[in-house]
Amino acid sequence: MAVLKVLEWPAKVLETKSEPVEKVDDEIKSFVADMHETMDAAGGIGLAANQVGRAVRVLTIMIPWSESRYADQEPEKKEPWHDKRWTFINPVIKKKNGKIRWQEGCLSFPEIYEFVDRASEIEVEALDENGQTFTVEANGLFSVCLQHEIDHIDGIVFINRMSRLKSSMVKKKVSKRQRLGSVEESVNDQS
Repeated sequence: MAVLKVLEWPAKVLETKSEPVEKVDDEIKSFVADMHETMDAAGGIGLAANQVGRAVRVLTIMIPWSESRYADQEPEKKEPWHDKRWTFINPVIKKKNGKIRWQEGCLSFPEIYEFVDRASEIEVEALDENGQTFTVEANGLFSVCLQHEIDHIDGIVFINRMSRLKSSMVKKKVSKRQRLGSVEESVNDQS
């Protein structure tokens, strides 16, 4: 297993619609293992294949349970999807229900957090890492995370789900941070 490089926006592959996986073979199984390791190393709860440079329809999720994830909310109910490693190959949302507004972050947009509207409950059909078809009903954070990652493999980044004003502000913030990072790198190179 290996930790892969997580790409940051505006990397072109992040806004590229991913291709379906034709066959779940040893190479895909190895790639899925690398994705899980990368997600863990980066401190994320979800990761899409195009975030590590491959435009294929694969995503991984692992949401640890925390009784008090958010200080200003009631204790979180432990759900069957907590503390479980999920692999979704060629996922398809079959049903959507309700609405939820959740503050999201993204490994490809470090330190950016913004509220996004999503379906509160979804049903998703996919293949697992062994090529077996399964269906899962997701609610709460699991639903939000799944929709966020499926957006990624559809070439949609979460700033596309924000208002034009908020999206513009995020783009400016990211550009500024990248310019500052470039200046720091050139100063370090000259040292």
